[in-house]
Amino acid sequence: MSNWEEIGQELVDKLRTVKKESTIQKLAVAVVDQIREHYPKPNSRKTPLSKVRKAVLTAFPDTETQEHSWQYFTNKGKGNIERYQHLALKYLTLSSEEWDAVGNETRQQWKAQQEAQKPEQQPQTVEATQQPITLNDMNISQLQLDAETQQMVEVAIAHSGMSLADFVRRACQVYAKTVTGKLGQYESDLTTVPTEELLTSATYRTHPGRAEELTRRAIYALETHNNNCTEKSQKWMITQTAIQSLTGSKPATIKAILERYQTRLDDHNSKHELNPYDNRKPGRKIDDEIDLATLVSDGLNLN
Repeated sequence: MSNWEEIGQELVDKLRTVKKESTIQKLAVAVVDQIREHYPKPNSRKTPLSKVRKAVLTAFPDTETQEHSWQYFTNKGKGNIERYQHLALKYLTLSSEEWDAVGNETRQQWKAQQEAQKPEQQPQTVEATQQPITLNDMNISQLQLDAETQQMVEVAIAHSGMSLADFVRRACQVYAKTVTGKLGQYESDLTTVPTEELLTSATYRTHPGRAEELTRRAIYALETHNNNCTEKSQKWMITQTAIQSLTGSKPATIKAILERYQTRLDDHNSKHELNPYDNRKPGRKIDDEIDLATLVSDGLNLN
C-alpha cells in the first residue's frame, strides 16, 4: 500500500515549479485517481486524501491576501474563513458519490467546495444574485497575457512582494498618471514659452507639442531671414533638413508636421526661386547664420 505522506510530498515537490492552473489540476487529479485505484471502496478514500491535502497545506499555507498567482480565494469550510489557498486543494477532492459513502458532514463540505468552484469551471449566466468575481479572486492566467508578458509580470510581482491584486492596482495607477500627464501636456499652450527654453530646457524635452511649436517658429524664422536678404546666396530653402538643423527634432516627426505646411513652403520657396542646391553652401551651416532663439523669441504674433 502506498505511503500517502510520501505521495503528498512528491506532489508538493512538483507543485513548487508549477504555476499554470491547468497543470496544477492535472497533477492533483492524478493523485486522486491513484487513491481510487488503491481503495476500491469509497469510504476508505478520505484518509489518504486528507494526508495528501495536509502535505500541500503544510508546504503552501493559507494566506489572508493573495501572495502568489497559483492561489485562489475561498471561504468554504474552516468556519467559512476567507482565505487564499493553493489551487491544488481545489482539485484534491472526491466525487459526490464518494463523499456520500463517507458521511453527511464531509459530504456537505464537498458540496460547499463544488459551489465555490463553479464560477471558474463552467460558464454561467450572470444573475442579480450571483456574486461578482473581484480582482482578489483572480490569478494571473485570467489576465490573458502573452507568455513573455506573463513571465515578466510574475518576476516583477515576486520582486515587489505585492499580491497580484495589489500589483494590478498599482500598475493601473501608474499608467493612469502617465496617460493623464501626457494629456495635460497636449492641452498646454507653448505659444508663450521662450524659444530658448523650448530648445534647451529638460522641462519641455518630452513635451508632445514641442516639435510642432519649434517647427512653426523655424518656418517663420526662415521666411523672415529670406525676406530680409539682399542676395540669393544668403537665402536658405525651407526643407525638412533645414528645419531639423534649427530645431533638433527627429526627421520623421518634422516630415509629418511639414505636410500640413506644404503649400506655404512651396509658395515661399517659389517666390525666392530656391531649390535644394541653394542650401549647399560649403563651409557654412544654417544654424550658424540663423539663430532661431534670437530671431523668434517666442511663439506670439507669428503669421
